[in-house]
Amino acid sequence: MVHVDTLPQGREATIFAGHETEAAGSTGVGKAMVAAALGHATTLHCALGKDRHALQIKEACAARGIVTLVDEHDAPTPQHLNIMDQSGGRYSIFLSNGSETPVLDMDRLTIAIGAAETIFLSLAASSRIALPLLENSTAPVLLDLHNYDGQNPWYDPFIAAADVIQLSNVALTNPRPVVDRLLAGRAQQVILTKGGAGAEIFTPAIHHCASAHPARFVDSNGAGDAFSVAFWHAQTTGASLAEAAHFASVAAAMAIETYDLFPAGRTLKDIALRAAVKTPDALPPIAPAPKTP
Repeated sequence: MVHVDTLPQGREATIFAGHETEAAGSTGVGKAMVAAALGHATTLHCALGKDRHALQIKEACAARGIVTLVDEHDAPTPQHLNIMDQSGGRYSIFLSNGSETPVLDMDRLTIAIGAAETIFLSLAASSRIALPLLENSTAPVLLDLHNYDGQNPWYDPFIAAADVIQLSNVALTNPRPVVDRLLAGRAQQVILTKGGAGAEIFTPAIHHCASAHPARFVDSNGAGDAFSVAFWHAQTTGASLAEAAHFASVAAAMAIETYDLFPAGRTLKDIALRAAVKTPDALPPIAPAPKTP
């Protein structure tokens, strides 16, 4: 992650970076970190290379109490170079995207899926291969489509497997027809995130608008993951849709205020205490940037 004042505007330029960090990323890792912080026994399945980046991911997950099921392949571990400005605008450069056809231990994965109470499905080659295993699962499947444009057919098999779908409005000029189409399929709930403008939650009968919680911006990576997992957690513990959305907005704010995908050491109690303060007088201090390896 390279942090800059402003992003290049489509022309040759010399840009001075404020600082850079290196850490475990990806939506799967982010969601696993939030689930573990909320007290859930969390298992992350992923396909990784046989390199130092794979080791970094395993160590980062172990430090958060996350169990990892890793299928190794000979391709490099997926690695992205992200350039982010001070308002959260970002360019993501895929330095390596891993194997498109990783070989999975399907028997081990079948057991893990069968034992899961909830499944967060990531957009990854390994997940696409494992999709048939979800057919025999009774666990609800939650899917994050990220910057889905509403048209790309690559996403269709994932959409067909999901009970709850989250997506960003970044690539959507008119989101409502896309939301309606998603609700016409298997999904019974669609969450549309809008960055600093908050989020909208749709069901076949309800449309709820949620405000973003105040935050000191540091790094927007992980905010969507935090919202997704925290919203699910709150709903499963009896919160109303509005209460769950507020709780999720607080978790997203906490993710924005750290260079990690989610701040280490934060727990359910920390999120609940901040959620209880409807109009905070002061925002919490920002943790210092981690040292670059």
